[in-house]
Parts: sequence; C-alpha cells; structure tokens
Amino acid sequence: MKIYRFYDPFYLKKIMRYEQQNIHFISDFHIGHKNVLKYDGRPFEDVDEMHVELIKRWNNVVEDDDIVYYLGDLAFCRDETTVWFLRSLKGKINYIIGNHDKMKDIIKFDRFENVHEYGTEIFIKDEDLKSARGSQGYQQFILSHYPILSWNRAHYGSIHLHGHCHGNLMKSNQDYYKRKVLDVGCNVIDYTPISYQGVKDIMEKKIISSVDHHGED
Repeated sequence: MKIYRFYDPFYLKKIMRYEQQNIHFISDFHIGHKNVLKYDGRPFEDVDEMHVELIKRWNNVVEDDDIVYYLGDLAFCRDETTVWFLRSLKGKINYIIGNHDKMKDIIKFDRFENVHEYGTEIFIKDEDLKSARGSQGYQQFILSHYPILSWNRAHYGSIHLHGHCHGNLMKSNQDYYKRKVLDVGCNVIDYTPISYQGVKDIMEKKIISSVDHHGED
C-alpha cells in the first residue's frame, strides 16, 4: 500500500492511467453511524441491515479484479466491525481520506491499494469519447472527498467526482451540477458503486454549462 500525502513530491507525479474501464466510485458509507439513517433518510431498519445491504449491493457490481475509488468517510464503529465489513467487499480499493477519517486508522486496516490524503487524478482509456481525444484517448477524473468549485481541465472535459455532501448540494446549488461533476455519496447513487460507464452515461445526458474563463478561446 502506498500513502500519498499532499506535501509528498511523489504525490504530484503519481497519476494513474488505466487501460481498462472496470472502475467504480462511491463514498460516505458511515458504517455504524445510527444517526445517518435519519439524516439521509436511508431505507434500512438499523445499521446492521445497512451493513449487509451495502456489502450485497457492492458485490453485485464489483468483481475481484475491478478497481474501486472510495471517496471518504468510512466508519463510526468499532474496528472489528469495520474490518469484517472491508473484508467482505470485492475489488481493489483505493481510498481518499474524508473529514471523518483518520489516516492512521485507514492505514491499519491494510485493505487498500493506495490511500490519498486529499484527492487524486486518474485517467481512463476511452478512445470513443470525444472529450478524451485531447488527452491521448483518456478520460480525465479529478477525485476528492470535497466538492471543488473549479477543477483541473474542467473546460477540456475532465470530470470531478466528490462525496461529503450526501446529495444536499445537489438540491441547494443546482447550477454547480450542470457541469461535469457528480456527488458519489452512497445515498445519492442507490448505495451501489457507480461504474465508469454509469458516470459517462450521466455526463453525456447533461447540457454542460461553461466553467470559467479558461473555456474561452
């Protein structure tokens, strides 16, 4: 497992380029957090039912060799429950630290391929996507726990995925989501990791508004 901290010089050089598209995204499980059932209106009787259903829905779409980017806020419970939960999930999981996470706790679970302190940037091969042609056939993603107002190469078609907001920003700032940005909090995406293709389908249906002056030629 590699740990990427913002002040680590290697952090800026380590940009993942994936040739495959079996990549998924999700965040904000809040394992063991009873109050999140009420806050989010989650359709589960209790946290035990939520845990079982989250594992089921994850494993219904993620295979052992698939890649998952988890965008923060994992657990509010004892370590043994979290360990059981993580060991029940398929796939190769990359972690981005959220505001309710502690780096030392996430590291000790020894379940993640990489752990990123603030966020990361990845590229996914997709030569059929028009917006990817300027990036040598790769779709660019900017991933973080928190939403970003203006992200790298947004005016060239890069996609920003975030968590943290539990869908609330989508209601209060709809103009923000007229751009290539998506809240992948689990309660927003039916408690199921969303695939690269799923993100792509959503973005292709959007009427994208301009981001900032960088989009002007």
